Amino acid sequence: MRKRFVILTVLAATLFACTSDAEFNDDLELINQEVNLKAAKERPFKIKKVEGTYNFFPGDGAPCLALSLNASGEGTMTHLGRSTMFEEWCSNGPADLGTRTIIITAANGDELRGYHTTIDFINDSPTTFVETLIFDGGTGRFENATGVFIETVVVTEASESSGTFVMSGEGTITY
Repeated sequence: MRKRFVILTVLAATLFACTSDAEFNDDLELINQEVNLKAAKERPFKIKKVEGTYNFFPGDGAPCLALSLNASGEGTMTHLGRSTMFEEWCSNGPADLGTRTIIITAANGDELRGYHTTIDFINDSPTTFVETLIFDGGTGRFENATGVFIETVVVTEASESSGTFVMSGEGTITY
């Protein structure tokens, strides 16, 4: 009888210890998230010059009916150091700005993600436009990043479907 009591006591203690650790870990995670949110600050964000290439190609019919674009570039960005960027764009017709997403990878590997909301063409030769980029998260220190960036892009066409670009601009980022 005493053996059963000892075994049941040990099992109950083990179960209690496991559930307590899980509750403690959940509480600790909530505290960490709260500290990260409180530590977030709005900071200026600038890009003096990102240079890269782009390629247009026909849409694949499923998510992108008309036209797709891939653009990649490199440059130095505030809070990211020497960085790379990759943008994808998908349009379903001439009047559709489509879905445009961007991933910027910092020198240490952290990613900053965003999407474009507006585009205003300001010059035809060379093609120049101003657009608004909204930051909406990422990885590492940019996991909960937010912000707005106004960029100016100058495009040099090599062919109807490819060319180079230079991007610059400024805004704010909160992380």
